[in-house]
Amino acid sequence: MKHTLEDIWEQANSDKFAMRIDSSEYEAIIIFGCRITRDFDTKKVMLFNTGRGGDYYLPLEEEEVKDFLKKGWRYGCYVVSLSNYRRKLKKIEMMIRNEVNGKNNPKQIQSYKVSRDNVMDNYREISNKLNKIK
Repeated sequence: MKHTLEDIWEQANSDKFAMRIDSSEYEAIIIFGCRITRDFDTKKVMLFNTGRGGDYYLPLEEEEVKDFLKKGWRYGCYVVSLSNYRRKLKKIEMMIRNEVNGKNNPKQIQSYKVSRDNVMDNYREISNKLNKIK
């Protein structure tokens, strides 16, 4: 492993495209569905996936954290983002299948297809960015 969580924090902190979200207890940075926080009191750094968990962001899985530690902030963000897009595509495909087998409403099916196309465009964009830094 090349990086520590503190290194990842510094990379995120210097990322000019990432958004800072600070509170009275922690400082946070967010981009591409990834959130990194550093507690003011304990200085503990944590990574979260903003695409899962509903109202509360879930901490990254151990394998996802390893991607950050091996290759850095942006690489890890791209990998998590692609994972989130794949999950969204599965849900959209399921909704299309259910609609075709159920009410078969052409407007709803078309709406799902537009959503699928938008997610695919975003997936391709992030995938290209990931390939550039590999």
